[in-house]
Amino acid sequence: MSNNKKNSSVILIDSTALVLKYWFALPPIKTPKYESIAAFIGFMNFVLKFIVDNKPNKICFAFDECLGTCFRNEIYRDYKKNREVAPEELKQQFKLSRRFLSLMGLKNFASNRYEADDIIYTIAKNNRAMGLSNTIITNDKDLYQIIRSDDVWWNMSDKRYTFSNLTEMLAFTPDKIPDYIGLAGDRVDNIPGAPGIGDKTASKLLKMFGSLDNLYENIKTTVEDKILTLRIKNILLENKKLIYISKKLATLRYIKSFDKSSTVIQRDDPDVSKMIQFLKNVGINNNRITYINGLLKKM
Repeated sequence: MSNNKKNSSVILIDSTALVLKYWFALPPIKTPKYESIAAFIGFMNFVLKFIVDNKPNKICFAFDECLGTCFRNEIYRDYKKNREVAPEELKQQFKLSRRFLSLMGLKNFASNRYEADDIIYTIAKNNRAMGLSNTIITNDKDLYQIIRSDDVWWNMSDKRYTFSNLTEMLAFTPDKIPDYIGLAGDRVDNIPGAPGIGDKTASKLLKMFGSLDNLYENIKTTVEDKILTLRIKNILLENKKLIYISKKLATLRYIKSFDKSSTVIQRDDPDVSKMIQFLKNVGINNNRITYINGLLKKM
């Protein structure tokens, strides 16, 4: 990657998923005060390694803080009803993670009305308007819908998808992910979709019609076949309202109230002295603090 290309690309990280990953994956780690910090330690180590390995100029982190208070709950009150509220010791580790990022000079955002996905979408759109491309780091396939021609979806493992990769894989353009979820639903987020229409049928319908709107514009005049059977036609016609509600739930929202100047994602220098004191207060051992101090001075 050339320096110009590297400098024009912004890294956008779905951070809640990372903290949760370490919450479930790592064995308990307690401070001398018996406070749990394993998820924070995992997240901190990820961030330090990522910065050292990739040296990004522009990077930011988005967190979820709106379970039950999101605007989507006003559209459909059972949205994410299947999600458990985070226990206090996990909430505390989210706070530690955000404080760590701030002391690192790394922008991070959360909202009690919008989800991390909406924040990432908003910043990505602002970046695009400034001629910047985006690399979205996440395991969430809902975020496929953000990807445009110069962007990359990356799960930090073996999967990196461009717009053309996704279009080939999905059989429809990634901006139609909300149409797909409108049809197939999403169990993880408790989005209903159309009863009786699964992933394969939803994909085939979008490949055939290109979009949900085009499907409904032509559904009554299209001759029934192996994909659009009489049964599927009836499901679509009987559940049109629910399907469009599901699409609305899956569609990422641009946050107009976001100050564009605050989302210019330039990495600042870390505040080394405050960081060292923060790590001591958290209960990180001295050897680890010395190692982190050495890394910070090189950034």
